[in-house]
Amino acid sequence: MKKFFHYTTELKLQEIIDSGVIKLATKSTFHKKEKPVAWVSINPIWENTATKMIVKDGVIQNMTFQEQLEQLGCARIQVEDVGFEGWRKLKHTAKMNMDIASRMELVGAKCGASSGESFGSLFPIKKQYWIKAEVFRNGEWVLYENFEKMN
Repeated sequence: MKKFFHYTTELKLQEIIDSGVIKLATKSTFHKKEKPVAWVSINPIWENTATKMIVKDGVIQNMTFQEQLEQLGCARIQVEDVGFEGWRKLKHTAKMNMDIASRMELVGAKCGASSGESFGSLFPIKKQYWIKAEVFRNGEWVLYENFEKMN
């Protein structure tokens, strides 16, 4: 059975929990017809496309996992399968520009991600479908205390 995780920064985790919903990502919308997606991954360690970018020596590049962990924290929310679509189908369902989708795959592959691990929903993922929230501490995923208190 597949486990689905929404990966984010620890800084953003509490905001997501407070809102009670994993929202649709709208920043990736490249043309008017494209539908926004709530992204999840089946990668059990970390979704490399969730790693943020920084400017280093005048060049925009992805942070390493360690840099993100130290500067922003790494967090995830495990969610129930609410009918997620895999990347191959979702890029069509969401009406993505196929040239841009191909570039996204290439960029993801360069940072160690696999499009086969990417899934999504065209609907926000409500808290009632969340299983647990975790943060990365001392080399392992541990339950996020503020999520445990709410359940």
